[in-house]
Amino acid sequence: MARLPGGLTAWRGRRLLGNIQEPRRSGLPLVGASRHAALHSLVLDAVKHADVAFPAAVRLGGAPTARLTAGELVIGLPLVAGLPADQLRAVLAHELALPPSRHPDLVRGLLNARLREPEPGTAANRQARLLTATEGLLGEAERVRDAAAVNAVGGGLGAVEDAALALLRAAAIEAVFTAFAAAEGTPEVDGLPRRVADLHAGWRLRLAEWGAPAHDLTEVLATLPDRHPGLAAELRSTAGSDRPVALAADTVALDELSAEDEQALAADVLTGDLPWTRFADLPVAVYLAEVERRAREYVEAVQAVLGRAPDGRDELAGTLLRRPVDVERARRGLPPATEDDDRSAPPWMGATLLAVVVEYTLLRRGWRRAHPLLPRRLTGPDGAALDLNELVRRPEELSRYLRD
Repeated sequence: MARLPGGLTAWRGRRLLGNIQEPRRSGLPLVGASRHAALHSLVLDAVKHADVAFPAAVRLGGAPTARLTAGELVIGLPLVAGLPADQLRAVLAHELALPPSRHPDLVRGLLNARLREPEPGTAANRQARLLTATEGLLGEAERVRDAAAVNAVGGGLGAVEDAALALLRAAAIEAVFTAFAAAEGTPEVDGLPRRVADLHAGWRLRLAEWGAPAHDLTEVLATLPDRHPGLAAELRSTAGSDRPVALAADTVALDELSAEDEQALAADVLTGDLPWTRFADLPVAVYLAEVERRAREYVEAVQAVLGRAPDGRDELAGTLLRRPVDVERARRGLPPATEDDDRSAPPWMGATLLAVVVEYTLLRRGWRRAHPLLPRRLTGPDGAALDLNELVRRPEELSRYLRD
């Protein structure tokens, strides 16, 4: 009786898998020798390290993952932008590799099926049975895949740490981009949600100009070693790596993406049939509420510090500039600092708080952000550009925009 890696019989594996067909994602940009050639070359290298056949097709996807389904390898643009070429090669080799088997398609189908989100009811029970039955298969597959990732970055002891760092960064990118798409991908315009067609261009701009959005990676860092037992020790030691999500140096170069390509990538993430918009077309109201919320928090914190409302905008600005630690503690609901507390403020902290209030003031006067994702970089009603982040170093000039 034929058995799959991990001990599961092939006939039971087929019964567990059923007749569910993996969908093809034909609308996504193709990757080949004449289009995105550098990425195509990297896939050729990854295939060699994984010791598998070249996929039937390679596509650029919008999701922050790399998946081989229905014979097509779909490589997420967030991974391409966020990983150096050698680390991306390791991630691709990890996804492509399989333990030796006479039934590779069945093995890959079962591993992919573990990633499905089942519907409630009978399908959920079936998925639970599949997860239980394929635990051994997953363990064998991860052992082989981790080894392929190590081989893809050169092999040897040093490569183990490099492979672990690649998988860590890929998992962090997946978590942070997923949260970013949920927060920014479907803004409400005139009471109706819309999908942002240039979501990925916005993501790259956000990383380049402002860094990754804040996101708690505690769960990712805690669970990743269990998912990669062959690299568990190295993953735990690299968990404190600085800035796991950023635009990477030495990335794989891509050809320029058309507006149609960008929208296809966004549709890969923002499913449904909502109408499309672009970041440049979003009204100020989309981000004004969040700016107002933060500004009001600081105004109320100043009132708490003073024990009364400030006597005009000069005193508001002066309190933010001179007592930023007290204001921040009040905003967070902490008690006033005592003599034992460190009350020293980081450089420009007060001006940074003031810039939040100034941005709200200017937005109410008809200014708008140069890009919705870039706080405090503004364009005036007359087209004049103003970067409040630069004015943080000139607090007196910053204060003038609050008074004028």
